[in-house]
Amino acid sequence: MEIAAAQAEIETISRVYGRLFDVDRTDDWLVLKLHEEVGELTQAFLARSGRTRDRGRSEQEVDDAVRAELADVLAHVLLLAERFGVDLDAALEDKWFRYRHLITEADRT
Repeated sequence: MEIAAAQAEIETISRVYGRLFDVDRTDDWLVLKLHEEVGELTQAFLARSGRTRDRGRSEQEVDDAVRAELADVLAHVLLLAERFGVDLDAALEDKWFRYRHLITEADRT
């Protein structure tokens, strides 16, 4: 799925979530929710790296938590981009992919 398509679909899912759970998805809520998800990713990372309690979870459950929190963080970044009309493909091109010419074959391995 391309970024713009994912962005639009996640926006739809988030709107339904807001309606179902009576959440006013303001700009502030979106930014604060992103911070919440980054915090949860940090907790999952600390568990995965053995720097906090695993709370009785298996290694697979800890890995699953990292994947889930990465997905949540990405989804909330996409929601913010949708809210503010950011074309992430273009933004990535401008910010990151302009450095493609610096990549050597050795870097690809």
